[in-house]
Amino acid sequence: MQRNLKDRADLMRMSSKPNILVAVVLLIVAVFFGGGGSGAGAANLVVQLAALAALAFHRRTLIEFFCQAPRAFTAVLAVTIFLPLVQCIPLPPSVWQQLPGRDLVAESLALVGRQDDWMPFSLNVRRTFIAFLALMPPLCMLILTWRVSDADRRSLLMVLVGCCVVMIILGTQQLAFGNRQLMFYTEAVGSQDLQGTFANRNTAGLFIDVALCALIGIVWRSGQSPLQLSVAVVIGVLLGLGLFLTRSRSGMALVMIPAAMFMMYLWHSRHALLAHRSRVIVVAAAVAVVAVFAVMVAGNARIQRSLSRFDTLQDARPGIWQDTQSSIARFWPVGGGIGTFDEVFQLDESLESLSPGRAARAHNEYLEITLESGIVGPLLVGSWIVLIGLATWRGFCKSIDRGPRVAASAAFMLLAFQSILDYPLRSQTLLCVAGLMLGILIARTSTHTSVDVAKR
Repeated sequence: MQRNLKDRADLMRMSSKPNILVAVVLLIVAVFFGGGGSGAGAANLVVQLAALAALAFHRRTLIEFFCQAPRAFTAVLAVTIFLPLVQCIPLPPSVWQQLPGRDLVAESLALVGRQDDWMPFSLNVRRTFIAFLALMPPLCMLILTWRVSDADRRSLLMVLVGCCVVMIILGTQQLAFGNRQLMFYTEAVGSQDLQGTFANRNTAGLFIDVALCALIGIVWRSGQSPLQLSVAVVIGVLLGLGLFLTRSRSGMALVMIPAAMFMMYLWHSRHALLAHRSRVIVVAAAVAVVAVFAVMVAGNARIQRSLSRFDTLQDARPGIWQDTQSSIARFWPVGGGIGTFDEVFQLDESLESLSPGRAARAHNEYLEITLESGIVGPLLVGSWIVLIGLATWRGFCKSIDRGPRVAASAAFMLLAFQSILDYPLRSQTLLCVAGLMLGILIARTSTHTSVDVAKR
């Protein structure tokens, strides 16, 4: 009986191998093509086409996910995915003209004799449909990773850390040429920040923070050799250096989350670390390396320029937030449509906030979601927070291999805090990372897998 269960479990793990390979390829594609934000349509399309191709060849995996995954997750996920499509449905004039904030649209159409046309819920249906396509890569990553083994979860985190290391090495080469060669996006040309494969330094900094959490999650288990711990320390120092070179204030401030996770790891693994002299030596060496690194950081001119950005915290965000609240009131409680912020915000932008450039974003994901989706947006955000919180609690309490799940929880904390000042989930790279972390977080433990096999 036990042998049959083991054989079936091995068969299930072998059947998941192709899924892991596809997930690895999609993650690599997302890192190198999805860091440009909504302004890099062609590059984002590469990631979206890769995800659609993977979904087409893994239709059975998609169906199995919605049939077997936790019902609460599938329900909230379905609403999240189909909301942009619902907003693209044309409505009769007797309906859409009664929606809040549509009076100017009705007046404009009346001037050209088209006041009786059917119009979609969204005020920019093309952007809303693109928002739907942007959800395909994280959906694909989720369904490919939610049933993987503990070893495969660590392998995926290793790929994520490896991609981040390559990104930092590329970014240092870009800095060596004044960010005028090897650049991926024109808006980053000539900047003083480490860009790598990203157009936004805040996104690059957040990606490095997530990679730091992933690195700690990889080593968070008993039996790590001194060599493995030493390699992890070297990679961690490299990631820390890259983080400071991005000059992202939010990224540097949020490093407290991977730092807190590292302290949790030391406390949780204190007995295993102190049981062997070689591991004690590695830990002591790691502390020394970090201390030396801190001294070097304090004396480096480029790093000092990065830290000097904390000398002034004034920017245009508070004005944009205030004007966004006025737009929310105009379109409440239905919103203007996902992806329409840049158009509808112009109606309520105050003269005091005007600048030669456009705001383009609310620089607060929660406000932007509320403006675009009305009351449904905050309800979805709250639902995701509750579900991720519950999954974090269950995974930490019931899972033997806690490292990857703690890393996934820390990644969502980073995304949540960054969303207060920025828009991290408007990047295809970070959307794919979020899909990966959600798959890791809700993945069944080895015990659950054995029970499922026994039932079959």
